[in-house]
Amino acid sequence: MARSKMSFTVASLRIKRVIRERWGLISWLAIPMIIVFLMSLLAGTGSGKLTGRLLVTDLDDSMVSQFITGGFAQGPLAEIFTTKQVSLDEGKRLMDAGEASAWITIDNGFGEAFLSNEPTDLKLVKNPAQRILPQLVETSMQLLVDAATYIQIVFEKEFNVLKPMLEQQKFNDADLVALTLGIKQQIENLEETIFPPQLKVVEKAVEEVVEDGDGIPLTFGLLMFPGAIFMALIFAGNSLAIAIWDDAKNGVIPRLSAAPSGLNDYFNGQVFGAVAIFTLIVSVLGVLGAWYFALPWAKMPVVILWLVFSGLVIYLLFVTLALMMPSMKVANIIVNATTFPLLMLGGSFFPMESMPDWLAAIGNFLPNGFLLTGLKDWLIRGEGMVVAMTVPLVLGLAMLLVLWLFDRQLIKKLIHKV
Repeated sequence: MARSKMSFTVASLRIKRVIRERWGLISWLAIPMIIVFLMSLLAGTGSGKLTGRLLVTDLDDSMVSQFITGGFAQGPLAEIFTTKQVSLDEGKRLMDAGEASAWITIDNGFGEAFLSNEPTDLKLVKNPAQRILPQLVETSMQLLVDAATYIQIVFEKEFNVLKPMLEQQKFNDADLVALTLGIKQQIENLEETIFPPQLKVVEKAVEEVVEDGDGIPLTFGLLMFPGAIFMALIFAGNSLAIAIWDDAKNGVIPRLSAAPSGLNDYFNGQVFGAVAIFTLIVSVLGVLGAWYFALPWAKMPVVILWLVFSGLVIYLLFVTLALMMPSMKVANIIVNATTFPLLMLGGSFFPMESMPDWLAAIGNFLPNGFLLTGLKDWLIRGEGMVVAMTVPLVLGLAMLLVLWLFDRQLIKKLIHKV
């Protein structure tokens, strides 16, 4: 009873020290969140869809103006932009409040000028607080203007026939037939230029992963999310492992070595403290990630347990490296030198899916690599838990047992190094 009480006392002291030196804990939490957030902005949003609001003021209300604005209400652009028809006053108010990505204004007479092949303007106001979405609107508008210019050139005669019909609102069958045949003839004349058969289409079945088994859209940010939590665990494990050397230099370990089982109780307390700290880190980052990426909440308890288990394996690996070194200075150098290869190759800085195959294969041999792969296969790709996690779990448990036994022996030799 006294031995277990001592282990919990050591764990409590370690937790209090981490909380007291709060900037370390804050950095462990903040760095992964910042990286995932920035990557999500660069490669798409956390929910997998880049979405924005587009305001349209159509003062012309003609067939031509409706064609221009209709381009944002269909196809891929419709999945990105929510288009809202607004008056001039409402458009100005919403843009001033920053509640839209862009605002398009089509002046009265735009359609008539277009059919008459006369100069006309489209007004675009962009939200300066956004970069990607306003630029996307501007690029789309430029493409529409270019397409309209070519249509004016190619169908000039047909527009001359269509214009008086629209102005007078009189449509007779003969003129409509002539207009249709003229358009058809122009398309046939340009068919070889517009649709040249330069590509041969070969049908091939390709397995494309778009969503996981729970319907979660795959994004670059989502692929980075589990690896970013591993990054926090690696940083925390690094610091906690070196903290044992700090205790040794302060005389804690030499004094405990005089008591029966003192060092074993101390080491067990360090492990308990690490588990508590990892649980705190994983819970905060896991809940934020589940909310941001719309992950199923039912899976979060397993995710948290798996990540704490993974953090413990990484921590004991760092402890082994630190305790094998002859001094605290050398331990710092070696542990830090090990940290960044683990982060780079283990899928924390870059998802393994974006790495070359040979580099990803190396990453999967690292402890954080195969533990991360097992988690992603189940959480993101929708594989069965047994299939995805059994092998990583067995390997992780084997490492955990071996490292724990080895570290219990190494810590007894630490008293001769300080």
